Amino acid sequence: MTERHEHVGLIGLGTMGAAMATHLLNKGWSLVLFDVDETKLAPFESYAKCAIAGSPAETMRLCNRLVTMLPTSDHVEQVLFGATGAIAEIRTGDLVIEMSTGQLDMLEQQAQQLEKAGAAMIDAPVCLSPAEAASGDLIALVGGRTEDLARAADLLEALSQRVIHAGPIGYGLRLKLVNNYMSMINHVLTGEVLALASAAGLDRQLTIDLLQNTSAGRGQLLTNYPKKVLRGDISADFPITMGIKDLSMAINMFEAMKGDACFGALARQLFDDAARAGHGAQDCTAMLEYFDNKLAGKPQPDGMHVR
Repeated sequence: MTERHEHVGLIGLGTMGAAMATHLLNKGWSLVLFDVDETKLAPFESYAKCAIAGSPAETMRLCNRLVTMLPTSDHVEQVLFGATGAIAEIRTGDLVIEMSTGQLDMLEQQAQQLEKAGAAMIDAPVCLSPAEAASGDLIALVGGRTEDLARAADLLEALSQRVIHAGPIGYGLRLKLVNNYMSMINHVLTGEVLALASAAGLDRQLTIDLLQNTSAGRGQLLTNYPKKVLRGDISADFPITMGIKDLSMAINMFEAMKGDACFGALARQLFDDAARAGHGAQDCTAMLEYFDNKLAGKPQPDGMHVR
């Protein structure tokens, strides 16, 4: 009989999970796979080192390391603790590697339940796309105990170009949510900017060519922030007061053309708030200090309100 430690279980064969499973199998790993959609299991039936399980419990019975890659925390909950959940076959020392992007509170509760059963959990959500999942070039963001991460190191390294240990359980997910927060906002912001530029009569490709070569399109983390606030320098290369002026003029132009500058209005309000808090004469990158102080509950000095 094959020993449990010779297999890795993987539950969830969506776009990312299927690509990950295919990569591991092609690299010679022995897997036990399960998905509620049986059609997603069919492509893996021909692999010699792949066992198809009939339930999460059966998957866990055949392995001592289980990867979950599922759409939501509710799906993870069902897979681990539902009627046919993996918990029925969990043994002391087993490890669950939760790679979904879910809810932080549910993840922490699930880790506690597994610990009571004698098992451990690490969270390891990933960055990048199905193409990188298929080639083993993901970025894994891991939360959990160092000794538990060590037990998953070979697997994570097989799937990833880089493994970042962000901290205790839940910190991989925290880092992933921060990344996705910025990414999704940038999707909307980029769409709004290009649409507003077209509404203003500008050629789209000409606009894109410019934005790809300025801090606007390249991103502040690759341009101004490392040179200024991240080095402790908030002396004004371009002060917040000037940012408010230029932003206001752009908003006025778009409004005159019946354009709804949603992000512009929000950014101007926040710049105004920072100026009132005393940051008006500082560099625009001083917005980081404004938010740091605000989130830490520190009192802000009164400053000049600029419009």
